[in-house]
Amino acid sequence: MNDPKLPRRVAVVVLNWDGLQLTRACVRTLLAQTWSALEIHVVDNGSLHDEAKALRDEFGERIHLHALPRNEGFTGGCNHAMRLVLAAGRCEFVALLNNDAEADSRWVEQLVKAADLDARIGAVASRMRLFRQPDLLDGAGVWLLSNGDSAPRGRLQPAVQWNVGDDVLSACGGAVLLRVAMLREVGLFRDDFFANFEDADLMLRAGMAGWRIRYAPDADVVHHLNATIRRVRDVAFNVRSVRNATWAFAVNLPWPVLLLNLPGFLLSNLAIVVLMPLCGRPRVAWAFVCGRSRALRELPAILAERRRLRPLRRVSWWRVWWRQRSFVVEYARLLWLLVKAQRVGLMESERTKRD
Repeated sequence: MNDPKLPRRVAVVVLNWDGLQLTRACVRTLLAQTWSALEIHVVDNGSLHDEAKALRDEFGERIHLHALPRNEGFTGGCNHAMRLVLAAGRCEFVALLNNDAEADSRWVEQLVKAADLDARIGAVASRMRLFRQPDLLDGAGVWLLSNGDSAPRGRLQPAVQWNVGDDVLSACGGAVLLRVAMLREVGLFRDDFFANFEDADLMLRAGMAGWRIRYAPDADVVHHLNATIRRVRDVAFNVRSVRNATWAFAVNLPWPVLLLNLPGFLLSNLAIVVLMPLCGRPRVAWAFVCGRSRALRELPAILAERRRLRPLRRVSWWRVWWRQRSFVVEYARLLWLLVKAQRVGLMESERTKRD
């Protein structure tokens, strides 16, 4: 039994894959946390140049270092550490933090404070700000869109506008607190996802099982956006991402939600396939076609997984459907931000020429 007078134990998992300097900075912010009952697990995903040894030499016994022989992806690396944490049975929570993020000293404390609002809060999303523009938001939880897509809530909006905690449908796995009891019930990441949309899948699985997902604005991190993932973003990565997204929504969303989202799903996919080549990005269209086709070939496995998860579902479909965000509204907002950024860039370019 845990002593109620002592802080509950939290394990934080950080992955390193040829990102030594970023990981060092990240771990240092974890060593400065105000939450004393903390285990720091660093998983080295088969890095070159013996980065695991460098981390061991610098941090020693202050961290639990797990050196994997090859890159197991975000899912495999996180699952490796989380399985060990769950088997040990010492921790009430597991927090995940990207190695390209740095946490405020009260990050863990604020995550646990939010989780303590209700024993059925299974996950807590952080307020993630851009490292180079910390006044702007990277994300405050994740929107589920009405076409089978997802998007970071509030991305590129002023961070001060997102200072109120609320419930969300999904959270970014780059800075999140997970309740161990929730993980024991619904499971960990799908290993075959490797990277991308594994967090959407887990959050939907938890949400459908009746667990709440909370956004905690005081759990603050700054994020070097795409500093790690840009190194693996190629056609194969994009195809797998589309396949993973299809799996996450097709497996977890209730049938009525899938049917109501179908027109938006078809319309947006058609738009991508038609418009991306016209915009000079045919590989994006090709990735969508390949990713959706791959998921279609796996339809028997998707249906089998839906049947397996059916006993866990406790949430009515309409609660999910009405809390989705319109994909038209979100895409229009992101398009306006893109146009605005391009206009600012052109103005800066003209100013530089005149000078």
